[in-house]
Amino acid sequence: MHAIPARILRAMLTGLAALALAAPQARAHPHVFIDGGVDFLFDAEGRLADLRVTWIYDPLTSLFLLVDLGIAATEDAELTPDERARLAASQTEWVAGYDGDAYLRRGGVTVGLSGPNGPDAGLRDGRVAIGFSRALAEPFRPGEGAVVEVYDPTYFTAYVVTETPRLEGRAVGCRARVQPYAPSGPLAALQRSLSAIGVDETPPEDFGALFADKVHVTCD
Repeated sequence: MHAIPARILRAMLTGLAALALAAPQARAHPHVFIDGGVDFLFDAEGRLADLRVTWIYDPLTSLFLLVDLGIAATEDAELTPDERARLAASQTEWVAGYDGDAYLRRGGVTVGLSGPNGPDAGLRDGRVAIGFSRALAEPFRPGEGAVVEVYDPTYFTAYVVTETPRLEGRAVGCRARVQPYAPSGPLAALQRSLSAIGVDETPPEDFGALFADKVHVTCD
């Protein structure tokens, strides 16, 4: 799952468990919803060198994050520099083993990515927005294509790519496009079956990959 602190997750799960007594659908996975996107940053040699990731949290999760940090923000408020830094740090100081819910693949092979660099935070219509970059372990020219799959393996968090991917730097001859998750008959039925999974249960390993949006990048 993404980087919401454990104490907030406990509070969220307690609230969800209470809701489940009144509404069966409250038991369903996922529990957190994040919009956002992935941009591609190219170096002076025309190689893909970094990804820029944006997470925009759902209103309820945003409220939990702000309350936990003691940030009293209204929809049109501007965060102070200190509030921005604390909010960004709360979601980008990752525990060991967490991979950031973004998987860059080239020819079916996963490309190594750094942890979050240059994190920032703000509010969009009252929702918490987190941004950061991740450096590729080995920059490369995408050529016929590379893809970023955006998902939480446990499906505790559902991601939707809502931002148009941007290309920055020397990206001559390169293009990017979003391939949204398209529910087929079997996958749609599988998603509906998640209502039977309690808040304290975890779906099978890498389950979230079935519902992943993908961002493709190709270069001439």
